[in-house]
Amino acid sequence: MENPQTAVVLHFRDGRTMREESAPSIDLDRRNVTAGELNVPFDELKAVFFRREKAPEGEPPLANGSVVSVEFADGEVLRGMTHDYNPIASGFYITPLDEMKLQRVFVVSSAVIAIEVEKL
Repeated sequence: MENPQTAVVLHFRDGRTMREESAPSIDLDRRNVTAGELNVPFDELKAVFFRREKAPEGEPPLANGSVVSVEFADGEVLRGMTHDYNPIASGFYITPLDEMKLQRVFVVSSAVIAIEVEKL
């Protein structure tokens, strides 16, 4: 089975989005994201969406971890599975439950106004 190609979409806190074809480097220590020629500090970002170019066939594999609902300052709510949520970390990954075109999302913790853990 062929692996679907991914594109990355950077979602900024001011509402802008930027699509990148190169895989980003997320530096938790220096607190920035590098994608292509871009070097974006976390305080400008809301999240990094890792998209699939085409949806996988069949049922998606079940992810392990906790189900969380993440609310951003702009009102967007994202629901998914995470196994590495840490309230004091710079960010964490979630696997969306209802979005077949997203592989995963890196959530910038400081862009979140509320998070609810639904299942441990």
